[in-house]
Amino acid sequence: MGQKNKKFWEFRASTSKNSAELLLYGPISEESWWGDEVTPKQFADELKALGDISELTVRINSGGGDVFAGQAIHSLLKSHKAKVIVYVDGLAASIASVIAMAGDTVIMPRNAMMMIHNPWTIGWGNATDFRKLADDLDKIRESIIAAYQEKSGIEREQLIELLDAETWLTADEALEYGLIDEVDERKSIAASTKGGFLVMNGLQFDVRAFKNVPQIQSTATTTKSRKEVNSPMTLTVEALAQQYPDIYNAVKKAGYDEGVKAERDRFKSLQELEAPGCEEILNKARYETGETAEQVAIQIVNVLKSFRANPLTAVIQDAAPLGEVDTSSVFDQTGTQDEEEKQKVINSIVKAANTKRGVE
Repeated sequence: MGQKNKKFWEFRASTSKNSAELLLYGPISEESWWGDEVTPKQFADELKALGDISELTVRINSGGGDVFAGQAIHSLLKSHKAKVIVYVDGLAASIASVIAMAGDTVIMPRNAMMMIHNPWTIGWGNATDFRKLADDLDKIRESIIAAYQEKSGIEREQLIELLDAETWLTADEALEYGLIDEVDERKSIAASTKGGFLVMNGLQFDVRAFKNVPQIQSTATTTKSRKEVNSPMTLTVEALAQQYPDIYNAVKKAGYDEGVKAERDRFKSLQELEAPGCEEILNKARYETGETAEQVAIQIVNVLKSFRANPLTAVIQDAAPLGEVDTSSVFDQTGTQDEEEKQKVINSIVKAANTKRGVE
């Protein structure tokens, strides 16, 4: 009997009625595809049962497997009318990389890996059997070359060199060759190699049969120590803009709006302090120093002190439109008036200006 309970794929319905997800994690059919002649049809039926979807997300983390199973999946996905978006969630090696070529858009995190090579197999029989097997492998290679070329546009001779060399590709290299469309900078995959095994995003792959396996020293982790979690996070403006653009733009707009309001209020406050002979002080505060009305008020009082006429009289006359100015004290001509009395006049002017503006 078949192996229907050992499927290597999983379809997931999305919360959106117009999309779905296909997970291909682990080996591509060690048993389940050809263990039962019904199984290829079962995959096709499950794909069809998703209904009239407009987008299908395919997530791959696989070291490869049965070439015929992979080719069948590639063909079914390629011919599906939905937009197919492929995410390499760790590793897309061997026939799993061929399946990835079915994506209208293929995305890899920066430290994910892709491996492409010539098909190989284990066989037995006489010389005639092995000659036929070699011919079959050549035909399979041609179909694989066609899949890679259709996606990437790599020249045939260059692609054959990559296949012959059993080439391991980083996300940046895969992008350069055109095998993927985008490098996901936001996502990081936990990856490491040890003792002939490659661990990518929580799955362990036996890579002892492969050549040129890159040695990875735990490039990323999916968990943090308690100390790291509790330690303060340092976030620069540039990082905030890149990683959280919505938050950055909202904060930037709020800061801009607040700055505009504050500057408008400052100009209005300075305008309320206008007095003869003080134009230079006020203009300098408006356009150069950024001083507030409170900071400028004492400078205005000092200018008014220098008037030959009673300076307080001039101040009171200029501030009269403000109303509520305390005139109980005056400056004397010698400049010996008590500092406390001077401050009372200053406060009276500022208070009157603020009251006129509706600011308490």
